Amino acid sequence: MEQKKEIVSAERSGRVKPTVLARRLLEYDVISFDIFDTLILRTLSKPTDVFMSVGQELGMLNYTTMRREMELRLRDGKEAETGSREVTFEEIYEAMEKYCGVNAKEGMEAEFRAELKYCIPNPYMKEVFDLLKNYGKTIIIVSDMYFSKQWMKKLLSACGYEGYDRLFVSCDYGFGKRSGKLYQKISEEYLNGRSVIHVGDNPTVDVEMAEKQGWVSEFYEDIHTRGKKYRPSLMSSCIGSAYRAVVNIKMHSGAFESEKERDLAYQYGYINGGILILGYVQWIHRQAKEEHMDKVLFIARDGWIMKQVYDDLYDDIPSEYVYLSRNAALKMTCDYNRYELFRQFVERRVDSEKPYTIRDILVSMELESILPMLEKDGIHTGDIVDTKEKAEQVKEMLLDRWEHVCGVYESSAQAFHQYMKPILAGCHRVAAVDTGWRGTCPAAIKYMIEKKWEEDCEVTGMMMGSCKYKFNNTIPLIKDGSIRTYLFSPQHNDHLARFHYNKNLIHNTCIEFITSAPHPSVTSFQKGDDGSYKIRFEYPEQENYEITENVHQGVLDFVKDYKKYHGDSPLFWEIPALDAYWPIRFAMERRFESVIKKAFGGYVYNKYVGGLEGKRDMDTFLDMCRKEGV
Repeated sequence: MEQKKEIVSAERSGRVKPTVLARRLLEYDVISFDIFDTLILRTLSKPTDVFMSVGQELGMLNYTTMRREMELRLRDGKEAETGSREVTFEEIYEAMEKYCGVNAKEGMEAEFRAELKYCIPNPYMKEVFDLLKNYGKTIIIVSDMYFSKQWMKKLLSACGYEGYDRLFVSCDYGFGKRSGKLYQKISEEYLNGRSVIHVGDNPTVDVEMAEKQGWVSEFYEDIHTRGKKYRPSLMSSCIGSAYRAVVNIKMHSGAFESEKERDLAYQYGYINGGILILGYVQWIHRQAKEEHMDKVLFIARDGWIMKQVYDDLYDDIPSEYVYLSRNAALKMTCDYNRYELFRQFVERRVDSEKPYTIRDILVSMELESILPMLEKDGIHTGDIVDTKEKAEQVKEMLLDRWEHVCGVYESSAQAFHQYMKPILAGCHRVAAVDTGWRGTCPAAIKYMIEKKWEEDCEVTGMMMGSCKYKFNNTIPLIKDGSIRTYLFSPQHNDHLARFHYNKNLIHNTCIEFITSAPHPSVTSFQKGDDGSYKIRFEYPEQENYEITENVHQGVLDFVKDYKKYHGDSPLFWEIPALDAYWPIRFAMERRFESVIKKAFGGYVYNKYVGGLEGKRDMDTFLDMCRKEGV
């Protein structure tokens, strides 16, 4: 895919406050409002997208195409006969019945129900409207529409618009604003010389034509024109329409301009993280329900926000937040994961900017008890491990004392077992949920529950995406169903996997900004002498917590809004993987400099979690970008 130019402009509504606009409108005797995209917003990005819902209700294929073609055919015919393109709702459905076999009465009722369902008051204009009404101003509503006045009054009332003086709809007159004739008619028969200002979203119909008839205009650019360049265009027709509308209402209506909502981390959570987490959690629940699972285990730290969203949406299958980390899991399954344990704690330290000694490595592995053994054998634990050969020597030292290593980690595994017992009580099938990418934690939980502890409980791992494309490490577990992936793996959505792992460290981190938690990573579990256990944590990255909480609030607010608008619409509710990933892919491709780097440049992380003294190995996201050449 060709790399498109970075979008550098800030995404802001650019609107004045509703009180400022209302004060400006108060100067006129009569205030006129357009309806669609001004007083009323649809929760779908195109007016004709409503027809998808009508077609689904009526059980008809190609309904959107038929409905659009019948209206166009009628308008063309009317223009040829009368010079006007105005048609009525009733005339459209007479044609739908004649040429498409749609029962006119049923079709009209279904379409108007859909309009009532997907139309909401524009929160910005509703505040302006109510302020003007409270000041006793004369308000009229003027619209070019095929719904007659009787239909439009019902729709306006459903959206909370009452107390206006007159409603003028083009189809009732046979001419509209576009020709200027409706403005002229209102001037002649209603205004009686009073000053008037018209508020609308169309630069031609609501501004140019109004001004030609001597009206003053107030242009309110529609939210989708403003938001278009910030939204991905390749999402599916249903989910893409719903997603764009939800986000554009938030970002461009002008009603949501608090300090929190202007924060880039919050916006990142709302615009890119919300649909990703919502889609993933929906998929998790479907899998759990289909497999009759007893509980969903959200693994720390990535499961923090996932569990919050899951619990807000579902109560039929309980969930649990499980404290664990990749490093803790590797230690507790050291025999099962011996290769990865050495790779994580020994081999990766060779390239550290601040050299590791043998002592440093063993301390990071919680194997301080081996140090006296090494010293006794004449091994200098202060020696630096800065070559592959020296790393191999450390591995051999550990293998020579492997029984002791396993003994240390077995104590931790026993403490973890004690921690897990009440969580697993009564469970025979559970899901172990993580973001990705290697599957270490889900696989380790599965190994410990099914094989090490021999519990009567089957574990299925669930991840957003699987391991680095070229390694294909997770294919066997994906093949046999031990691990399932939502977004991509080498087995499905291959094109997403290839894109994601083109810059895998950066792209993984962009997702982990969303899935991180405001608490430190788990180091290990400790068994107490009295049978109790204690969870040990890494050094806390407190610098990140405010950012993380802002991201999470954005995610939660998006899910709340999306559920409010589309939670009862099967057509627009369930988020396919491709649609869940497109917004964050768009951000990574076209908003990286202007949003991601600005929001998260100072985000700190421990390059070698499982590390030592506090901030010894801390870097920032900007450091990572510089080293990765992005």
